[in-house]
Amino acid sequence: MTQAAVNGEASRWIFTKRWLFVAPAMLFLWIIAQIDKTNVSLIIADNHFLNELHLVGHNAELGGLMSAFFLGYGFSIFGWGVLVDRFGPRVCAIAGSVAWAALLFSSSRVTTINEYLLVRFLLGVAEGNLWPVCNALTNYWYPVREHARVQTFWVSGSTLGTAVGVPVVSALMLASDWRGALALLSLVSLLPIAVFCFVGNRPDAKQRESAAGAGDLAAETTLSELWKSNSFWLVTFCQFVSCTTIYTLIQWIPSYLTSVRHISFASMGALITVGYVLATVMTLTAGYLADRTMQRALTGALVCLLFVIVVMPAQMLSPWGSAILLSTLIGVPGTTGALNGALMHRMIRSDGIARATGVYTGTGNVVSAIGPVFFGILIGRLAGQYWGGFLFLAIVNAAGAVAYFTLHRRESRLFNSDAAPARVASVVGSEI
Repeated sequence: MTQAAVNGEASRWIFTKRWLFVAPAMLFLWIIAQIDKTNVSLIIADNHFLNELHLVGHNAELGGLMSAFFLGYGFSIFGWGVLVDRFGPRVCAIAGSVAWAALLFSSSRVTTINEYLLVRFLLGVAEGNLWPVCNALTNYWYPVREHARVQTFWVSGSTLGTAVGVPVVSALMLASDWRGALALLSLVSLLPIAVFCFVGNRPDAKQRESAAGAGDLAAETTLSELWKSNSFWLVTFCQFVSCTTIYTLIQWIPSYLTSVRHISFASMGALITVGYVLATVMTLTAGYLADRTMQRALTGALVCLLFVIVVMPAQMLSPWGSAILLSTLIGVPGTTGALNGALMHRMIRSDGIARATGVYTGTGNVVSAIGPVFFGILIGRLAGQYWGGFLFLAIVNAAGAVAYFTLHRRESRLFNSDAAPARVASVVGSEI
């Protein structure tokens, strides 16, 4: 393909099939999954649920509902990575959706906290398909120059899903109690099946040519070499930071707003939705800028620092201001999660992307399960105050900023070294 053709394609990227059909399909999958995984944040703020399962004041157990999910989620990603490489992302997306629906319906029938913990763990196992499925589709369908944009596009489903899910789940709970809401949501979980029946695992030859630059540009070309890369494990740590932050915030923000800031359940949903819409805008903007500058690690460092600077003062604002700003900060881990994927695509070839995804996202998610529980423990130790939990998240993101700066310096040395001119030319040519 000539340079003029590449430039023309770059200017029309948003009108290609991969952006008009494949990207929205991945976004929709993430929106539905996010509603499935985060409805528990509203349920634990519901007095009917707390009284029915005798959980009033049991903050560690309530935090465990999110942690149980992410233990299953994190461990299963390893297996889903192998399955996606073996059977393809489309089949795995459909299989996961069926399992989500069955387990959500099961959660509407629980009678004890132990039963709910088990169902949440299994729901996490089912939703572990998300990262391998979407990372594989990203690698197969998109050129390197678009990876940060498309990753932030479908990862923004985590904030959009919550923005949509909070008012929807709140309305369902007010209309049919928490059990009825979960039963109805199980039907919603089947909707991605209708979309992914028409999504191909890979583009055809003509579509691959139009992508102009989707070839492998990895420094480490095999999985065995990847495991020895310090950069890979830095990205894995950054994934832990991202997962710990987003899952803990999603779990505890509603409870904080109702119990500490005394915002009504109905008002809280609207305020969180506003914050999540702003978080989505933040995520998409950061992804676009990261692609334009090709400074993905540096972008990750800057958004982590933003979180560190803002999260503690956000608690000093008015109740409404605090609700919106804390919810907006969910855009930070949404951004870093997407950037981690874009960084990973530069390290491994497409034939191993799903398994590599299984390792870095699986490890990050498993270890991040400590976040919601530790936040709950801090609430108990501080007599119902939440500032210690938010300080914990600030420290985690400060460590994330250090990791991203380290990645940025490693990338700078690689591309400025005497051995890299040919590789730089290849990459720069593909980014046009």
